[in-house]
Amino acid sequence: MNPRYELLSPIAEGGLGTVFKAWDRQVGREVAIKRLRADKAGDVGATVDALIREAGHQSALQHPNIVAVHEAGVDDEGGFMVMELVQGETLENALQRSALTAEDFDVLVRQTLAGMIAAHEVGIIHLDLKPENIMLTRPAAGGLLVKILDFGLATSIKENANQPTALHGSVYFMAPEQFERAVVDARTDLYALGCVYYDALTQKVPFDGDTKPQVIVAHLYHRVVSLAALRPDLPEPTVRWIEWLMSRQPADRPVSAAAALHAYETGVWT
Repeated sequence: MNPRYELLSPIAEGGLGTVFKAWDRQVGREVAIKRLRADKAGDVGATVDALIREAGHQSALQHPNIVAVHEAGVDDEGGFMVMELVQGETLENALQRSALTAEDFDVLVRQTLAGMIAAHEVGIIHLDLKPENIMLTRPAAGGLLVKILDFGLATSIKENANQPTALHGSVYFMAPEQFERAVVDARTDLYALGCVYYDALTQKVPFDGDTKPQVIVAHLYHRVVSLAALRPDLPEPTVRWIEWLMSRQPADRPVSAAAALHAYETGVWT
């Protein structure tokens, strides 16, 4: 590893990489470093290329609601990516305790959509939005700050315009067009966010099953328990808005993250 960085402790481990807390000796701050796992990398060249592509997507997004990338490269131990270290917990962990309060849910909606507006404006689709990839942190100044993580499956809208997407991600939060290997766009991310918001209010995924194939079928046939049935206390416009994001057909969803946010703030949409 570059002597600039001192690895301190592992933070998280995924299928292809491990994230470490590290100390940046040059600027005197803690950072997060994602390293590829050599034992799981498979086609090392392709995996390193994917990591560098992920870093490129994320570094292009200088936004307060997206985790910043400082550096990426390859050394004798393989590929690595250096990111800002976010102190807090994932939305997934928070939901193991309780559903979000109305105040925190409002922040989650506004800040995740703000982050995705920034990503979509530069032509990047995330394609793996889920509670595990959303960090919640509470700065000393107070309030809640939301950060979107992991652009490992992200793609360029321009590159994807005429080709089907590969089947990757969490089946609980993927849009039907991903299972159908159809072309994806910004509305695919909005469907995932609708599923995230449903989960944030109910501690339940909207499309469920005993097996992954059953979950996929639930998405494809839009078998979902009404949000109003689980949370009758919610305002009717909130329920309708979340269900709008989770519409089966992309054409029936908001045309953009900006349109979704505008509708959420004003209660006006078509």
